[in-house]
Parts: sequence; structure tokens; C-alpha cells
Amino acid sequence: MKPPEIVTAFYAAGEAGDLEAIAGFFAEHAVWDNRISDDPMGGVYDGLASIRAGLLEPLFSFLPDGIKTEIERVVESGDTVLCLNTGRGTTIQGEAFEKQYAHIFDCSDGKIVRVTEFRS
Repeated sequence: MKPPEIVTAFYAAGEAGDLEAIAGFFAEHAVWDNRISDDPMGGVYDGLASIRAGLLEPLFSFLPDGIKTEIERVVESGDTVLCLNTGRGTTIQGEAFEKQYAHIFDCSDGKIVRVTEFRS
């Protein structure tokens, strides 16, 4: 898959709440750099096990039906994809969730090797 296809498939797996599929898009040595200072899951997750345990599992416990992503803009440069999007879902408490994001995906050999995340 080309980087934009990886990103599109990643978001589709997120809509389905499919943690196994989501994890499958990452290289074992991937890094997720969540630069959102007021996010309890903010910080740097180094390696797939850390991304999974520290970010993905808590996120999909909080949003058990997945996160629906409306992509606003995609910019591709080689193996890097910038995606501006809005994520929506319903929390475990039944409350509406909606946030605007910028994700920068760096890909290599068909896998995501780094995500840098910002939120407005």
C-alpha cells in the first residue's frame, strides 16, 4: 500500500473500532508523538507495544464504538502524509465526542513508523 492508502485504511479500522487491524498498520518500532498538552494520553509512545497499551487500548475503551473520522484535507510528500480531520464518537458514558486533529504520518515499507498528533 502507498502511504495515503495506509492512512485511509488506518482511519477505516478506527471507525470499526478494530484494535487488531489498527495495530497491524504499525511497524514494531513505531513512535506516536501526541503533542496535546491537555490530553491524559499525551506524550510519546515508543514502540508498538507502548502505542497499543498507552494510547490505543485506552482510547477504544473510552470510545468503544470506534472513532468516525471526517477527513478535511490530505497532503502527501513522499512517505509522509498530513491529514487534517475531525474525529467523532460516543464515549462510554454515552456523551458525544468531537475533536479536530492534525496527524502527520511517516510511513516506510508499507507500515506507519511515526505519528505526530496535534489537536485544536
